[in-house]
Order: sequence, then C-alpha cells, then structure tokens
Amino acid sequence: MKKLHYIPIFIVSLNFFLVIGQNNHRCTACGMDVNKTQFKARTEKANGKVGHFGSVECMVNFVQNKDAAQFSALFVTDYNTEAEIDAQKAYYLRSEKLPSPMGANLTAYATKKAAQESKKAHGGYIMDWKALNEFFASPSYSQTEHVHHNHGPSSYAPSGIMGDHLHPKGGVMISLRSMYMSMDGNRMGSTKIQDQDIFQNFMVAPQQMDMEMFMLGMMYAPSNKVTLMLMQNLVRKDMDLTARMMMDNGMTMMNDFSTASSGLGDLKLGVLYGVVSDGKNSLHLNSKVSIPLGKIDRRDATPMMADAKLPYAMQLGTGTLDLTFGTTYKYNFSNFTLGVQQLNTFGTGRNSEGYRFGNIHELHSWLGYNISNKVGVNLRLSGSTQGEISGMDAELNPMMVPTAVTGNYGGELVSGGVGSNILLAKGKLILGIEFNAPLYQNYNGIFMNSDYSLNAGIRYNVL
Repeated sequence: MKKLHYIPIFIVSLNFFLVIGQNNHRCTACGMDVNKTQFKARTEKANGKVGHFGSVECMVNFVQNKDAAQFSALFVTDYNTEAEIDAQKAYYLRSEKLPSPMGANLTAYATKKAAQESKKAHGGYIMDWKALNEFFASPSYSQTEHVHHNHGPSSYAPSGIMGDHLHPKGGVMISLRSMYMSMDGNRMGSTKIQDQDIFQNFMVAPQQMDMEMFMLGMMYAPSNKVTLMLMQNLVRKDMDLTARMMMDNGMTMMNDFSTASSGLGDLKLGVLYGVVSDGKNSLHLNSKVSIPLGKIDRRDATPMMADAKLPYAMQLGTGTLDLTFGTTYKYNFSNFTLGVQQLNTFGTGRNSEGYRFGNIHELHSWLGYNISNKVGVNLRLSGSTQGEISGMDAELNPMMVPTAVTGNYGGELVSGGVGSNILLAKGKLILGIEFNAPLYQNYNGIFMNSDYSLNAGIRYNVL
C-alpha cells in the first residue's frame, strides 16, 4: 500500500514565512490589531506606560478592576472626527447598527449633541462614563458580551479540538479541517507484540493503517448564548496486512495484501450553550448527535475471499445514533489561554449489522500563548477511555484477524500535541495545524499501535 500523504504545506509555510504586520499597535487587553481608528482607545499611567486598545470595550474591561489612581489619563476616539478625547468626559452610543471590533457596539463622541444626532440616525441609547462602567459591571453584560471577547490567536483551541467557543448573535463560521492518522504494528494491552505472537491465534496480522479525513463544518449563533454546529466528514482508510497461508505441501507462505474503504462518514449536529462568562472565565455546555450516514458494510478483496466484509475498524461510521454531552472551560490571562474540555459519547441501540461501539469518555486540556497578535502556539494533553464493542457482525470471522474480534476494541489512550494558530484578514480567517503523538496506550486486547496524527484546518468568520 502506498502510504497516504498529508501535506498541509500552505499552513506550515505561513507559520515560518508569513510576514506579520508590526506597524499597528496590539490591543493591551485582547492582543488583536488596533486597526480601526474610529474605535481606538488609550491609557496613560503616571510612570509613562501607555496602553493601546482596539475598542472602548477593551479599555473599560482592562481598567475596570484596577486602581483608578494608577492611570493619569484615559482617552477614546470621537467616532465622527477620529480625534482623541477624554474618556471620562465623552458620551457613548450603544447601537447594533454601529458594531465595534469586540462586539459591544459602542461608539464615542465629544459632546452629548453629537451622540444624540448619531442616535437619531442609528438608534440605540446613550451613556456617560459612569453609566458605561455600570453597564460593564452588570450581570447582563457578563452573560452576553464577555463570552465573545477575543484574546488573540491563543483564544482558539488546537486544530484537533472542536466546539471550544461560542459566537455572538448572528455569527457564522465555516471551516474545512483535515486529519491524518497513522497506526503501525500491534499491541496486546500496553505491550508491543510481533507478528508471530498474532499468528499463534489468527491467520492474518495487521501491519499498518492510515486514515485520512476531511471535514466541512459550519457554526451559527441564533443568540448570544447558543451556537449551532454541523459537521460532515469524508473518510478514507487503508490497511496493510500479512496472511500466513498453509500450502498443500505443508509449507507456510506469507502473503502481503491491502484493503481500503472510503466515502462519507457520520453527520454530526451540535449545540453549544453558554453558562458563565466574566471576561476571563467562560464555561459552556457541549452537546452533539451523530447521525449514521457512514457505511458499515464496506468490502474488499483478500487472499481468502474475493469480496470479504471488512472489520469494524475499516468501516466508515458507527451505524448507530450516538449522543455526546460535555463541558468546555476556558480562562484567559494576558497572552495565555488555558482550556479544558470533557466529552462523553454514548451509542444507542445496535446497528443494522448487530453491534454497537463502546462508550467514549474524553478529557482534553490545552495551553495557548500569543507569540504576536497574529500567531499563537499551543500545547495539548488529552486522555480517553472506550469500552469494547457490544454484539458482533455475524459475517466477520473472529479467528481470522484481531480487528474482527469485538473484545479487542476500546481501552485507554493518552496523547500530547503541539500546534499553532494564525489569524489573518483582521481575525476573520484562522489557520491551524497540530501534531499529536501517544504518550500511553493500553487496549482491551490485541489492537494496532497508534503512531501519530496531524490536524490542520481553515476557519473563516463570515459574520
């Protein structure tokens, strides 16, 4: 079998050769470019240190919980004239028709008359500095606005993790992800074994398995607290195997062969629900249903049979309606983001071939760091457990190959990963890549050894 090639060259090249614009200031609060003049804000401290902000909301979030005495001056930008004005003497209009960079829909004006004229044209309501601070301290703001406050590339999870963030009301994101996974050799439990160990009980020994997946995804937020998800996979699996054949003369012959399957995987529909967010902390619920579109009756030629039913690992879906529930927590501080996601997947009933995959419990944790306002790096540690397959496919012979034995499926896996996220097009385009390798693996029986995986993706915020 010719090994699959996974070539995210466009992302790797950008990581090393992309020229990052350094002419703009970085927002002191969120790490994004300060590139819209009419929304800019600035702080000055008595020691001469200056803070730059991409929006009024960024500055207010930054100064609100700090000692006011440390700031000698606070400035915002007049929306009409783009002149710098005293933030404490300005008037602020909150209007959805005048969206500001971080989603609070705030514009500043030097005079109340100017704010009133803008309100007449765009709607909304006017606040002075005191009212603005009271609004930012209110629970309603914490629940609807802070959850969408972006802290640069580190605020996005590693490329291999999904459902890590919500979108503001009306927000749309389209994504294209790809994943390549390699398995090489075999293990019994946590110990590596050789072909001769497998041939004691089976006729065929798996050698290598490659899986390549492309996923088209979409996210849409009907409200500030709810984001809907849709994900559809296209999958290809290839496996190299060696069969031990007994000849008529009593001699043993080794026969190498390959099998493959490809097509649509299962369709996944999800809902994210925001629970808590205060600007630094955010917690949301994850839920997902997997609709069994992936075929589970794939066949291919083998030395023993011209049209053999492929084992469970080579099928394209689970064949059952699977439900996933969990939570995601993130904490943002300075240029770092810490994230933890726990997910639980349960199969329902048995599929048309008479079996059901074991339940899965996953825990992902990651730490992201902003190298610049456009490039971030991340580290991930993940662990999962899965039960064995319940039931069996009557067409599969469990004496033929370990992958046809339901009791060999499931076990424990711990992996570590390193990756990068890049923000382009003013933060609307997110490019990501991640490399993962197992740190510990312990299977319920004899199963293929996990080697490594690569994840890459492009995400685009349409709105």
